[in-house]
Amino acid sequence: MFDDFLPERVSRALDFLSKKGLREIRIRVKMPIVVDFGALYYLGENGIVGDKEEALKCSFQEVQDIVFKACECSVYAHNEELKLGYISLPDGMRVGVCGEVVCENGEILTLKNFSSIAIRIPHQVPNCSLKALSYLYDESGILNTLVISPPGAGKTTFLRDLCYQFSSKNLVKNLLIIDERGEIAALKNGEPQLCVGNFCDVYANASKQFGLENGIRTLTPDVIVMDELAKPDDIKALNYAIGSGVKIVASTHASSIEDFLEKPIFSDIISKKVFKRVVVLSTKDGAGTLEGVFNENQICINYA
Repeated sequence: MFDDFLPERVSRALDFLSKKGLREIRIRVKMPIVVDFGALYYLGENGIVGDKEEALKCSFQEVQDIVFKACECSVYAHNEELKLGYISLPDGMRVGVCGEVVCENGEILTLKNFSSIAIRIPHQVPNCSLKALSYLYDESGILNTLVISPPGAGKTTFLRDLCYQFSSKNLVKNLLIIDERGEIAALKNGEPQLCVGNFCDVYANASKQFGLENGIRTLTPDVIVMDELAKPDDIKALNYAIGSGVKIVASTHASSIEDFLEKPIFSDIISKKVFKRVVVLSTKDGAGTLEGVFNENQICINYA
């Protein structure tokens, strides 16, 4: 999994670990490598170590090489992603990248002199959306739904399983996934590498605006699923889709329903009651803990 872009000694050390619970790998220049299994541990030569002095460290050049190899030896080809601070890898993995931001006339041109890397490993968690599923549709079909949680609390995993459940239970005939960062379906050679069901079409590495406008026009989806609403352009594209009569299931970062309600970017769609359901996730009992399902009036309609 990691042989193609990590230094051999790091990849070899990771072979001692179970990949089942591995969520993230943090590599910082000349700092101990940290792995996340729900708790943080240092990575040593033969796996987990308790003393940070025994942990593996990567040099500045090794970190540059990791990014270069993750970009398939062409940083230029991945520069649009890099400007957003990440690189998409096969199988839904994402490499978050920090370093020096290069700007010109206020515009971000690229990143260079990379200083740290966060490798996020996706996981299939079958049936993780079932506790909320029955609240997300009625006799008219799927309801516009927003999934919120802090970073790393399972939004994308939840969305992925929701796609599968919609298909397997015949709740939709055509479902379009706008997989902007390649994390929901992990499309490779035309085939999703992660299970999203049989009735799904996937736009990989496409902006929400492109996916919504072209998908509605050419694929006639019943439901569109997309991750991480964050920018005014996302909301503009969302309003276009809603106006076209398509149902939307999306996610965004927020620590609670109160936090979500205070975000200015969502004030208009909150006042218009666009989302009939808001699913709140947390890490309280592990990633993906269901805190509640709320209706368009922000009233909890289940008791997790």
